Amino acid sequence: MNTEQHFKARIIMFICGIATMTFGIALSCKANLGTSPISSVPWVLSLCTPFSVGFLTIAMNLLFVAVQPLLLRAFYWRELMGQVIVTIPFGNSIDFFMWVLQDYNPDTLLERWIACLASVVILASGVFLEVRAKIFLAAGEGLVNVLAFVSHKSFSLIKNCFDISLVTLAVIIAFMEFGGLHGVGLGTVAAAVLAGRIIYLYETYLHFFDKWKVKA
Repeated sequence: MNTEQHFKARIIMFICGIATMTFGIALSCKANLGTSPISSVPWVLSLCTPFSVGFLTIAMNLLFVAVQPLLLRAFYWRELMGQVIVTIPFGNSIDFFMWVLQDYNPDTLLERWIACLASVVILASGVFLEVRAKIFLAAGEGLVNVLAFVSHKSFSLIKNCFDISLVTLAVIIAFMEFGGLHGVGLGTVAAAVLAGRIIYLYETYLHFFDKWKVKA
């Protein structure tokens, strides 16, 4: 299948994926049980600085983009610009949905867990759509790809180490600023464990999207 086929449909899929992912991240922030590993550092920093979680997400991802050519000792401008193009609307979309959900504040632990688990399902669906569209790569995944290449290790191993490192950094920041696990919690664990399984279920059963699939 040519990568130019179904391009308009894949663009729509990509945009819907980004919107769905960022809504899921915003919902996880409102649940206040911990976000996905990739959002853990921006979320904790947003709680102790005047900057929004979306702005900090953009800053972190631009840092991820900047590191890649240093590691590779080469500049692949198309791939890097694609990641930048994803990063800017991604962060702004998180802030938009945080504004949409500004009056939504689940009170009880049950309500917070319902919001947290719903956010994982929604985030997973967004990741599924974004990956299936094959338009651009997110900066975090781009950096993991580069680290896997230069270290000659598998993508999955580097991805696990990368997520663990981000959560560890978020925990350190939380303890330094708040003296405890503020902004990081069981919700982070739930997102790390369940998101991949849910994406697998989407890939297994949502065959409707196969008509627009681009083979590697």
